Amino acid sequence: MCKNKYLNYILTSIVCAAMHLSAYAADNVLRVDHFVPHISTVPVNAGAPVGLYVRERVLASVARDAATRKQTAPVVLFVHGGFSPSAVAYDLDYKDYSWMAHLARAGFDVFAMTHTAYGASPKPVMDDPCNVDPKQQALLIPHVLKAPCAPRYPFKLVSSQTEWDEVEAVANYLMRLRGVKKISMVGWSTGTPRIGGYAAKNPDKVERIVFLAPAPFFADDKPPATFPEPGAPVILQTRERLEKERWLADVKCDGQIDDDSVRDVMWRELMKEEGVGATWVPGGLMRAPNRMNYGWRENVPKIQAPTLIVLGEFDNFERRQDSWKALTVKDKLFLKVACGSHYLQYEKNRKALHAATLEWLRRGTVNGQRSGSLSADATGNIR
Repeated sequence: MCKNKYLNYILTSIVCAAMHLSAYAADNVLRVDHFVPHISTVPVNAGAPVGLYVRERVLASVARDAATRKQTAPVVLFVHGGFSPSAVAYDLDYKDYSWMAHLARAGFDVFAMTHTAYGASPKPVMDDPCNVDPKQQALLIPHVLKAPCAPRYPFKLVSSQTEWDEVEAVANYLMRLRGVKKISMVGWSTGTPRIGGYAAKNPDKVERIVFLAPAPFFADDKPPATFPEPGAPVILQTRERLEKERWLADVKCDGQIDDDSVRDVMWRELMKEEGVGATWVPGGLMRAPNRMNYGWRENVPKIQAPTLIVLGEFDNFERRQDSWKALTVKDKLFLKVACGSHYLQYEKNRKALHAATLEWLRRGTVNGQRSGSLSADATGNIR
């Protein structure tokens, strides 16, 4: 149920809200879809007005109180990683896998943004298969390409700065929407330098941070000498590479994936978000932007918000500790999760991830501890 008062309150956003009277009565977790106005800084469409897709999960009672300014719940913004848009990374509609819904049921007002080139956000120049990185065009032959072709837009698509700009646009929108001065942030994988850069540049606007599987530092932390950097705008990932190389190779414990059906569910939802890439080859594939990465090493020491880092023991464990070692904030806590891979939120120990995140965002502690190191065993017990 969409009320005019609610729509007026969120100013210029285009909002699609699935709010029904029965949901309010039962205090269900609602899903509300927002498109946040932004003037793009992505080079190929710089200066153009775009809408960035943001999903909200919130209890009906919390949404009602927020709309009437009766009470404001703590706001959390999730930012996705390199391939999976936020709707799949954090809100998988299957059993108890939705990390966002877990927090929403606990009373948080939970949002997840989708960057340019993913999901329902803009995908400039990405529908042209010639704009795929030439090293990966063989995947498209003979399906949508007869032979290799040169990129028609011969540059990388997005940069760390354009993504920080998008995080800032969404964060400002949420603070206006809910009338708060600070929000908490959660990032997975490449999402960690995205929120880390924002947090370093806006320390007064970030309450707490959770980094899941933080990205290792980039080899070169400086912006490219030529902007945009020459290259191709689109890179690809097949289901085979996602599962066999990036996930199942790091499944080393019995029962680590407690429901194998989640793999089919995840891929099906990824293909729903994907768009035209789902039709390019049998079974579909995922597209992502070729990115100009920089600033991660420089920004981590500037982060002032209390930060929880969660890392699976089989997830490139040594390299992914770069940000932990570089953090200078007093309240920083490291949680090592046994029998965990890079896809921890889809595995048995997701429950430890959910529990630790909830306590950290609510109190700034895990098991009552504000700093140092903890571990979760194979059954999810944190000690």
